[in-house]
Amino acid sequence: MSSRRPSLRFAGTLTAVLAGALVGAGSLAAQNAIQWHGYAQLRYGSADPADGFSVRRAKLWVKGAIFGVDHLAFKVQGIFRNGAAGALVLQDVFAEYRRRALSVRVGQFVPAFSLQRSQPDYLVPLVERAAVVETLIPGARTMGRDIGAQALFASPSGSARLAAGLFNGAGADRNAVGEGDFLATGRLVLAKTLGGGTRGTLGGSLAWRRTKGMDVGVLSSQGRSFAGRDVRWGVDARLAAGGWEIQGEYLHADLGDEISSGYYALGDLALTRCDELAMSVERLDTPVRTATSGGLWYVAGYTRFLGDGSPGASSAKPARDAPFPTKLMTDVRVSFDHGRARAGAAVQLQVFVH
Repeated sequence: MSSRRPSLRFAGTLTAVLAGALVGAGSLAAQNAIQWHGYAQLRYGSADPADGFSVRRAKLWVKGAIFGVDHLAFKVQGIFRNGAAGALVLQDVFAEYRRRALSVRVGQFVPAFSLQRSQPDYLVPLVERAAVVETLIPGARTMGRDIGAQALFASPSGSARLAAGLFNGAGADRNAVGEGDFLATGRLVLAKTLGGGTRGTLGGSLAWRRTKGMDVGVLSSQGRSFAGRDVRWGVDARLAAGGWEIQGEYLHADLGDEISSGYYALGDLALTRCDELAMSVERLDTPVRTATSGGLWYVAGYTRFLGDGSPGASSAKPARDAPFPTKLMTDVRVSFDHGRARAGAAVQLQVFVH
């Protein structure tokens, strides 16, 4: 498929895969090997970015082992999006070979770049990722994804992870290499356990691409027809303990002679097993001014965890630590730029099914 338009045929494909996983999983081994999950984020927002009710995300995915082949797994994921007129759009479809410290992934997926982009949106403590992350990652215009291959090495102790990937560079749902020669990415993460049960990480990301004329949005005054060298990099750090975590990133993009950059610092604190507060300071600067660029943004959020969405989970398990949390979230964001105040707010309900 060489267009960004969603493929309605994918809806039938994913439905068939899910049906096969559910109906055909007659044995206990098959049921354990194939998993399916889905969730929806239902939101009411004021200037976030628009007013009114919306279905921010509704995702459905199936993953598991490939029968008869050792060390090989797969994942297929689709998303219903307002911007696609309610159609189901292909997000992830890949196979992954895992053997000891090495894994190799081939297909369409999110390249390893940025700390917060590697964290699932349903676990982010605010209703949205930072604007700098959503804008400056290499696949920002195509759901953060691209088609290619990536190798990941993880040290046995978990103290280091190194990923390197090579992609078409044209983004998700584009089989033809028409806009970029290729995209090369790399990410290194170093981790260390500190005193008091605190764990810290330091990370760095790099991406390089030479485009023939592609849409990079607000990162260039050329807009939809930028051609030339596209270099992006970032650094990040994170500290986490039982009831709190702090993380921050700085990202930088150099497209031709135009530079975009930004950062965020985010912290969250557990008040109880079901209540959490989060605060963030964010900034994004781009050649083309947008509603979220220019000036500092201050964001405050509250989350009430309603339960652990994991299959067979016990109610005694802390809801905040659930891998698939059902939760009610709200946040308020405000910015003061040259004496002018900008603000937005949102309330969001996130529900999981399995």
